[in-house]
Amino acid sequence: MVSIRRQSKSDPKPTEDFIYTDLYNAICERHLPPDTKLGEAMLADHYGVSRTIIRQVLLRLSSDRLVKLEPNRGAFVSRLSLEEARQIYEAWRLVEAAIIRDVTRSITPEQVASLRALIAAERVACDEQNYPLLTRLSTQFHMQLADLCSNKFLSRFLKELIPQTSLAYFYEIRKMPVCTKDEHSDILELIVAGNAEAAVETARKHLDGIEAALNARAAVDRRISLVDKLNSRLSSLS
Repeated sequence: MVSIRRQSKSDPKPTEDFIYTDLYNAICERHLPPDTKLGEAMLADHYGVSRTIIRQVLLRLSSDRLVKLEPNRGAFVSRLSLEEARQIYEAWRLVEAAIIRDVTRSITPEQVASLRALIAAERVACDEQNYPLLTRLSTQFHMQLADLCSNKFLSRFLKELIPQTSLAYFYEIRKMPVCTKDEHSDILELIVAGNAEAAVETARKHLDGIEAALNARAAVDRRISLVDKLNSRLSSLS
């Protein structure tokens, strides 16, 4: 029998933004694999809110292309084909090269310190084999770089693109270069040194390594219910 984490009546009801962020992270951390049905009634019961709020959350996730809304069927976590995943990485390489060149000219010591702290957290997650957290932190590195870009159109495009890679179930995160090499640190230190072209090349090789791992479908256990997947994520965060 499914155990649903219910809120007590004394707890404040979560806001739409909280639920959106929770589901967004659950998808990006690969707790909710492609084709998972996101039932309005079950989510409303799980979070203790109305179906109207859940409906708004699902619409927002649909705008992010993380959820697909099918008439008469409901909402499902989106899926990427292998070819679509490759196209995303191709676009990622091109856009991030421009971002790195821009950031190299303007990065501040405070911004460097923040990125170094993020990289240190990645290493801890890797050492502890906390792969869902590692997944989120590794993408956060690239999104944080994008935030530093003065060209906000480039920044916004990359930040909309990167989360979609979580829909590509063609690799195992433990085999990713981020967990076997310190490539994010290499990229950052080249940026700090002012060597933009070397940083671009290192970032390109980093993404090449990830794309090269898109060669076999990762195992997905579809017997686990939606609510148990969400509760499992909560347990990993506590």
